[in-house]
Amino acid sequence: MKKLMLSLALSGLMLAGFAQEKKDVKPELKEMQTSMRKHKSGRMQDGFKNKTPEEVAKMKTDRMDQKLKFTDKQRKDIYAFNLKQAQEHQKIAVERKEHRAKMKKQRVAEHEKMMEMLTPEQQKTLKDSYVENRKMHKEHWKKDRQLKRKDFKKGEVNKSNHADVKSS
Repeated sequence: MKKLMLSLALSGLMLAGFAQEKKDVKPELKEMQTSMRKHKSGRMQDGFKNKTPEEVAKMKTDRMDQKLKFTDKQRKDIYAFNLKQAQEHQKIAVERKEHRAKMKKQRVAEHEKMMEMLTPEQQKTLKDSYVENRKMHKEHWKKDRQLKRKDFKKGEVNKSNHADVKSS
């Protein structure tokens, strides 16, 4: 009889302990869901699109200041650093865009020259192969995208299970 009462008391304490743990898990779940929303909506840098370097530097400095509580001198120095960095990034982005446009023009010109060298029958065969390659590439992309989504979902589950095993 004593053993029965002791086992009932211990199981009651265990259930009470598990019930309290569930309350602690919910904030973690909410945090994970919000991070998932951020992932789906796009990159964090999307907030910097179409902004001047001054605006980007101010936004970065303000975000850092909220967490780190800068002094006035630090704030000025960090703003200057962020401004310089944003200006350099903008120059690189412009150069990259110009380079892409140049490469695209070059590919079009090379393609036109090559097509001039081919007979009409060869041109048709080449165009058909382009269409087939594009179709296969699109199907492969869809499958790859689906697999990545499945792996991402499995990865979240596996990480949480792995953490549970370690803590036990």
